[in-house]
Amino acid sequence: MWIAVTLGGALGALCRYFSNLILGHASMPGFSEKVSLATITVNVLGSFVLALLVFGLADTWRPELKLAVMTGFLGSFTTFSTFEVETLHLIEKGQPLLALTYVLLSVSLGFFAALGGRWLALQLK
Repeated sequence: MWIAVTLGGALGALCRYFSNLILGHASMPGFSEKVSLATITVNVLGSFVLALLVFGLADTWRPELKLAVMTGFLGSFTTFSTFEVETLHLIEKGQPLLALTYVLLSVSLGFFAALGGRWLALQLK
C-alpha cells in the first residue's frame, strides 16, 4: 500500500510542478503576486476530481489504486499548505480584506467543484 501512495504522490508532485511551469507566476486578477493562479487551479481541480472519484468512479477500484490516486496523487497535487502561506502573506502585507476574499473564493470554488464532481459521478453511475 505504501508503494502505491509513494508512486501516486510522486506523480502528483510532478503535475503540481508542471502546473507552475504552465501557469508561470500568474496571479489572480486583483490579487498580489503571492496569490498564484496555479494554487487555486490545482486546489479546485483536485476538489472536483476527488469528489468525482469518491462518489462514484472509484467504487470498483482496487484499494491500492484508490490510495495511489486519492491519497498519493491528489494529496501531493493539491496545495492546501501553499494556500495557507499565501493567505498569511496577504495578512502580513496589510491586506486582510484581500486575504479574506482569497479564502472565501478558494473554499467556495473548491466546494462547488466538489459538488460538480459528485453530480457528474452520480450521472455516470
